[in-house]
Amino acid sequence: VVSTQSTCFPVMFTILIDGIDKQSRNYVCSVLFNCTAWNGSQALQELITTDEGKAIVRSGVGLCEQPNCLEWAQLFVEGLICAERFIQVFEICEGTPQLLTLLEILEEKIRTSPTPMKKELFGEIESAVPVTTFLFLAKTMAHNRQHIIDMATGKEGVEGSAVTVRILHLLANVTGLFEQYDRIAANTPFLECAVKILNEINSVEPIKFDREKYEAGPEGGKFAIRKELIRIISNMCCKRRNHQDKVRHLGGIQTILSHCNPYIMEWSIFALRMLLEGNEENQEIVKGLKALGKVSELDARKIGVL
Repeated sequence: VVSTQSTCFPVMFTILIDGIDKQSRNYVCSVLFNCTAWNGSQALQELITTDEGKAIVRSGVGLCEQPNCLEWAQLFVEGLICAERFIQVFEICEGTPQLLTLLEILEEKIRTSPTPMKKELFGEIESAVPVTTFLFLAKTMAHNRQHIIDMATGKEGVEGSAVTVRILHLLANVTGLFEQYDRIAANTPFLECAVKILNEINSVEPIKFDREKYEAGPEGGKFAIRKELIRIISNMCCKRRNHQDKVRHLGGIQTILSHCNPYIMEWSIFALRMLLEGNEENQEIVKGLKALGKVSELDARKIGVL
């Protein structure tokens, strides 16, 4: 049905998917899913390479917005992700509201187990998100390093904060899924990039705790980027001696120690425990800072170093 030789595609599909009739839009997404949710599909190639096809992809992603997400639209987009087309869809949606929706779909897919229906539609193995998806997001983070630093330090005129924080949040989640995505958690250049970004953020704007502002209301959103970077570092250092050592060599232990305040205390303490577990050299750094009065006894107890 979906081919360049059919008069239905793309004109009729574009009209129906952008129409007001909900059932018609759902039917179109059902046809698109069945014609594109597998590698080698001609229809899939047409969708991601032609202007008309890209418009249909954006419309399909838009139909996944909560709370009015269409079931077949969600399956259509998930099919593109599972067919290793996330990168193309990301680029198609870049600069539009649909990009945030795409990232939300991806997050839900890695957070929830596939339903029996999805296992039947995708297959047991094919229902998983390809690791290349997250390698791409890690490269995106590295490429946008200065943008992330500018956002975290409050530089004026910086846009795209919601997308950036969502990408970091996704990477923080996936680095904790050791069994499924060990290639991400074991990626040393990615860890190095995360530590250097956190170091530079703290160098430009050292974290300071203001009790009056804290008691006046939550300010945690200001530190969302720092929190996600610390989560990434803690996950990637869990039972990985080479990564623990890498963070020490980059000066990351001191940076994370400086974040042990009420804003992101929980994640900082957890990261330090991962960094110090079974690593005497890292433990000695914290002990040395404690002796100099740069680490409180209470924080040392929480970390597990006395």
